[in-house]
Amino acid sequence: MNNIDIIVMIIMAIAVTWLGHILSGSIKNRSSFFQADGSLPWWAVSSSIIATVVSSVTFVSVPAAIFSDGGNLMYFQVIVGLMLGKVLVAKMFVKPFYNSVGIDTTYDYIRKRIDFRVGDFAMYLGLSLTLVNTSVKLLTTGLVLSVISDWDLVYCCLAVIAFSILWSWLAGIKTVIWTDFLLFIVFLIGAIFAIIWTVLLIDMSLYDAFLMLDKEAKLVLFDFSTDPKTTYTIWAGIFGSLATNIALASSQGTYQRVKACRSEKEAQKAYIFSAAFYFVHILIMGVGLAMTVFYSVTPLPVEVSNMLIEQPDRIFPYFIINEIPVGITGVFIAAIFAAGISSLDSALAEAADITISNIYERKINPGMSDAHYLLASRIALCIWGGLFFFLAIYFSRFTSEGLLNLTFKLPNYLFGAMFGTIVLARYKIGTFSSYLIGLFTSFIIVWFLQDAGVSFFWWSPVSGVSFVAITWLISRSKPELSGVITKDDKELLL
Repeated sequence: MNNIDIIVMIIMAIAVTWLGHILSGSIKNRSSFFQADGSLPWWAVSSSIIATVVSSVTFVSVPAAIFSDGGNLMYFQVIVGLMLGKVLVAKMFVKPFYNSVGIDTTYDYIRKRIDFRVGDFAMYLGLSLTLVNTSVKLLTTGLVLSVISDWDLVYCCLAVIAFSILWSWLAGIKTVIWTDFLLFIVFLIGAIFAIIWTVLLIDMSLYDAFLMLDKEAKLVLFDFSTDPKTTYTIWAGIFGSLATNIALASSQGTYQRVKACRSEKEAQKAYIFSAAFYFVHILIMGVGLAMTVFYSVTPLPVEVSNMLIEQPDRIFPYFIINEIPVGITGVFIAAIFAAGISSLDSALAEAADITISNIYERKINPGMSDAHYLLASRIALCIWGGLFFFLAIYFSRFTSEGLLNLTFKLPNYLFGAMFGTIVLARYKIGTFSSYLIGLFTSFIIVWFLQDAGVSFFWWSPVSGVSFVAITWLISRSKPELSGVITKDDKELLL
């Protein structure tokens, strides 16, 4: 990596840090650190929601999946599901979350509506999901830096997690949301420039390029197959992504962003409009098409082609290094880091909030001052950063199957459990005993689906719906186990 590119990256990192800190303002207490005192505009929160989703995995692996042999645009089916999922979350969870009183986390919400033991159990499941999800995203960002800079993967991951901790440390969720907004702009510019620059490099008319892509079946958008073993179908994409969004509604990141908005109406708007921001994913898919055309005209060296067989996600970093002008390369690398860090700092703030509010204050050291818990929150950021780092290094041995599939697959072992938990809490169904039976059944179903070779996109909706149905049936057969919905509960459900 050229020294000029390094300077560009450093300047952009400093600028985002400074602007994010200025926009965040001061932190008065822990509520301000983790929920922003309900002071942030909906459009900043909305961009933060999508910035958290657009990770380095998206920026690097989506173009690679399209570029690879047999690759096409069927990832679009997942995008459709993700867009619908954001609207569904807005309709199902924003109002009850925003109007909740006397709770600090989503797991407090679950405790209050079902049983405190269910809330505790869900909390540990949620932290496990955050640990797996975030570690994979850290690994991807570190791999990109490693490929581009020739630095060791360990040092690359350390550098990335250090920036994430810094931005979370400054002003908590305020800095996270404002830096996410700035980072969203950075990787949006990177995606647009990547397409424009690649098109300019191609010695072929757009019409001929279209014909070439069509001939290689790169423009296929939908697969209506009902085979559950096929990974990317319209049914798996939509139902799997809807279930994923509902599962993620149980995360503290969702609760924090809802509470950070100035009103319930603005919180609804933030989630609904975040669906429109998925156009960034479409731009990133365009990068994959553009690289396909470019390297059909300018073939890759044999050694690079052989490398891509084992490490398919290296194609976009290779393109950045070899085809993008010096200086502009630094902007691209910064855009990829922006995508990675915007996911990591949010996860750090989420995990630290739960750790201090639901574990440290409640079970280890209650009754301390707010200043004490604020300091403990910042220490928790560092601890979680270390956990993300070590698990990312462990996951590095599994990158041969492609990081996009790895990112989707690993969290789906737990998505069904979180899907069922938040739906049960939303509609106040069941108690601890019925919950455990439903949860155990959902894990058995995930194991069976995996063993049968069913696409991981189906694990969450099938196991999650089964979880809810079984818990409801047990509660129905034993009325004394059913949650009682009060008048106030009904008002929140509307």
